[in-house]
Amino acid sequence: MSISYRTLVTIFSLIMSTALFAEEKTEAQNAELLKAVKKLDMAFSKRDKETIREMTDPNHLSIAPAFQFFNRADQLKALPELKLTKFEAEHKKIIHTTPRTALITYEANIEGTFAGKELTKHVQILESWVKRNGKWIETSYQETPLP
Repeated sequence: MSISYRTLVTIFSLIMSTALFAEEKTEAQNAELLKAVKKLDMAFSKRDKETIREMTDPNHLSIAPAFQFFNRADQLKALPELKLTKFEAEHKKIIHTTPRTALITYEANIEGTFAGKELTKHVQILESWVKRNGKWIETSYQETPLP
C-alpha cells in the first residue's frame, strides 16, 4: 500500500511541477509578446515603416472605423495619413490559442486623424499574433467602437 501512495505522490508532484513550469513559461512568453506589442504601437505612432514592415505579416489585415487594409503594402502606403496624438491602452488580456499564436484584447482611448477624418475615441481592440522564427508578428488588428 505504501508503494502505491509514494507512486501517487510522485505522479502528483510531477504534474504540479509541470503545471507551474508551464505557467512561468506563459508569463515569460506574455512579457515578450507585450514588449513586441509596445514596439509596434510606437512604430505606428512614429509612422516608422521599417519597424511596421518587420513586425507585421505581408497579408496583415487592419480594420477600424476610419480605415480598412487587406495587406501590409496598402497600409504602409497610407501610413502618412495617420496622425496619432493619443493612444492609451487599458489592461491587455492575452489568450494563447497555441504555443506560437495569441489573441490580445483590450480597450483603448485614441485621438488623432486618418486622411483628415477623426479617429473613433473609445474602442475595443483585437490583435492576432504569431511567433515566427523566434519573433512575434502581428497578423491582424481590429477596432470596434465603444460608447
